[in-house]
Amino acid sequence: MGDIKMASMVRPASSHTDVTGPIPVDIFQTKAVGESEWDFRTSDLETYLASNSTDPCFVFMDSKRLQKNDERASLLHSKLQEFYGMPPEVWSDVHWESNGFFGCGDLPKGRHDTWFRFLVKQLFEDKQGRPFPQFYTYDWYKMGFFSTWSQSGRKSILCLDCPKDMVYSMRKSLDAANNYFFLADPYSFHQVIVRGIVDVFDKSIWTLRDVVRQVEKAGSDNLAAANASRSNSTLFPQSRPKVRKPEPDYDHLHEAARHVIHSTETLVVTTQILERMTLRHRDRMAMCSRAPEEEQACMRQVQDLLGCYQGMIYAFRCRSESMQARHQNEISLAFNTVAQYHSQIAVVDAAAMKIIAALTVVFLPATFVAAIFSMSFFNNDGTPEGWNLNSKFWIYWAFTIPLTCATLAGLLLGNRILKWFNMVP
Repeated sequence: MGDIKMASMVRPASSHTDVTGPIPVDIFQTKAVGESEWDFRTSDLETYLASNSTDPCFVFMDSKRLQKNDERASLLHSKLQEFYGMPPEVWSDVHWESNGFFGCGDLPKGRHDTWFRFLVKQLFEDKQGRPFPQFYTYDWYKMGFFSTWSQSGRKSILCLDCPKDMVYSMRKSLDAANNYFFLADPYSFHQVIVRGIVDVFDKSIWTLRDVVRQVEKAGSDNLAAANASRSNSTLFPQSRPKVRKPEPDYDHLHEAARHVIHSTETLVVTTQILERMTLRHRDRMAMCSRAPEEEQACMRQVQDLLGCYQGMIYAFRCRSESMQARHQNEISLAFNTVAQYHSQIAVVDAAAMKIIAALTVVFLPATFVAAIFSMSFFNNDGTPEGWNLNSKFWIYWAFTIPLTCATLAGLLLGNRILKWFNMVP
């Protein structure tokens, strides 16, 4: 099946669906037992649930009609519970808004049912055509899965709200898969799903990394331009200018930090889901220890693939945690750079104030003398006696000395006085 057909056969999760008519589904199904090719067809959910096909198949659909609380949605819930065996609680708001879970159950006649959910945050180029990663939008992929498997019965997995890139990745995995695995091990479906989840997280992590890297390179272009004016070399160190006015975009830093935190959260949960999934598969292998060697070989290979993909998700988690630490380092650097810049400005201002204070001290004695002799207490009328001192000169000292003492006392006791009036803590 070519890329052109693949692009047209999976409807986007955001497409509008008829709220009253049949619910469309896309189905990947093996043509026959033992066939290596998968066939694609479209149908509606109720028709598929009424079928008795036992061929392995993947069913893709939009979950909007299932999230309603009307009578029709409740009827669909009942049919899906009968077909896939999930508990009624999965339709609650707690599960719909969950950032991930995994559950499973064994029924008589070798039937094994599972229900699980993954959550991924994906950044996109800005819809207004502005450059990425300076500008971007984002969306949440909220993917739910329900599987049922029995060796002599149905072998199906329902995939809700999967992005087109993930479906394409799963389709490529199916082209290379041994279809006998789906007849021998119910978790053959899961390793295909997890392989697609790995690709979704890979794209999510690298687009987020571009945003963090853009933050880290802030200011490097200015330094390169400054160096270019002094050198003919085209190679410049990726370090920051040491003398510049810092102008961090705190809104952008905050938004990017939020996305990195969400990425780490979803990867931590996904890692735990895969640990639970591989552990449950290992328990099933122990229960099937008397199965034919060919089936046991299939289960071992599925276990190895699940373990491999679990390791890749763990690596993504480490990368996300590293990006979170790197971004937090950038935020700390932005605050410290601004504080350092303002500290340098304060030092310059303090130096200016010292100069003003020094000038004041230099001219203070002269100002004091000029003020004293400019008062009417002194008189020089040109007579032979020269300067005459008014007998009331003591009034000046009577006011000056007490006011000076009161001012000095206020400076020394000012903090206590303010506390007394509850003006400072």
